[in-house]
Amino acid sequence: MNSRKLTLEILMEISRGGYSNLVLDKYLKKISDARDRALITEMVYGILRLKNRLDYIIKQFASIPIEKMDPPVLQALRMGIYQILYLDRIPGRAAVHETVEAVKGFSKRGAAGFVNGVLRNIIREKEELVFPVPENDGRSYLVDYLSHPEWLVDYWLGIYGFEKTRALCEYNNQAAELIIRINTLKYSEEDFLKVYREEGIELITTWLPGSYAVLDNRGVENLPLYREGGFIVQGLSAALVGYIMNPLSGMRILDMAAAPGGKSTHLAELMNNQGEIIALDIHEHKLNLINDNCRRLGVEIVKGIISDARYFKSVEKFDMILLDAPCSGLGLIRQKPEIRWNKSLADIQELAALQLEMLENAIRLLKYEGILLYSTCTLTREENQENIARLLELYPDKIEIMDIKEDLKRLGLADILETDENGLLEIFPSENRAEGFFIAKLKKR
Repeated sequence: MNSRKLTLEILMEISRGGYSNLVLDKYLKKISDARDRALITEMVYGILRLKNRLDYIIKQFASIPIEKMDPPVLQALRMGIYQILYLDRIPGRAAVHETVEAVKGFSKRGAAGFVNGVLRNIIREKEELVFPVPENDGRSYLVDYLSHPEWLVDYWLGIYGFEKTRALCEYNNQAAELIIRINTLKYSEEDFLKVYREEGIELITTWLPGSYAVLDNRGVENLPLYREGGFIVQGLSAALVGYIMNPLSGMRILDMAAAPGGKSTHLAELMNNQGEIIALDIHEHKLNLINDNCRRLGVEIVKGIISDARYFKSVEKFDMILLDAPCSGLGLIRQKPEIRWNKSLADIQELAALQLEMLENAIRLLKYEGILLYSTCTLTREENQENIARLLELYPDKIEIMDIKEDLKRLGLADILETDENGLLEIFPSENRAEGFFIAKLKKR
């Protein structure tokens, strides 16, 4: 199948609510040519990242308002413009021809001619394109050029100011590296690295021990030692959660929102596969992902249970509880660029209320002097700092904040990461070269 037509199909499916990584993976499995796979991946992620910038251009050349265009036509225009402006190796004429051919069959008669006309005009006048500049209109620069939704730009400007928001938006538009965490239940770090050296695959060290960036494009499942359970794909911030939690062998631990199991399996590894971890999720298919990862990684102490964490009950209390809460995911825009277009302020407020309910049940399930670690992969005050403040107001005599600074010192990361005045940790993507994350460590008293 034509790579542009396939790209158009993928973009349409993502626009209907599909997750970019899952949709891409489904379609790329059908393609054997590595160059086609790379081109489709680059176009899909590039278009998702630069959607507002591409639309800013379309508005200058199209006679039809964007909101009145058929969705396939709009996606085709974005795809054509992305090739013309950002894929130098593809001649302009070829980009137009392939895009026009791709849109045929997706939309009504006349769509191909419309797309052809707009794209040819852009080729003729692309040197005259003018974008907003930060000196004249900083907000429009962030929205239309750095391609982030208006509400999110306004939200981050209110928290971080212009320069920090600008750095975050720029970072979000960069391609994400593949980060893996070595599974020491199966391989020592030395033995693992030896295999990769022998295979000629370059691994780049990160600021977190045992985690590496992989410079290889063959696909995760085709990397050495994947099937043998030698590693799991996990971002630096996500892996840091287990190290800060610092569980001991033999403990009884609850992971309240565990799928797909990256943190549960890491805790099991840190516990030397001794103890018990109860892993909750409300969906059976997600519980299957946890079980699959446990089998592959050799984890034996995780027990998956289908349950809503807000209402889960247990006669026996837990030594530690991890609530890596369902969240708006705005710290993962670099990895999943469509997230910026799929969330709203209303979503944040709804999620914050859900998270607080889960936190309250966690307090009920925790032993006296037990540890509760709360984390999200987002950068909002409502889901992070304000939720912890609310919890302290509701249970002033039952919980206290533990200063994560002490854990960072223990891990040798105090010069890399910095807590706030309350001992809470926000990992900021452009400064820390990792997913945006929030981590709070609480103790029951």
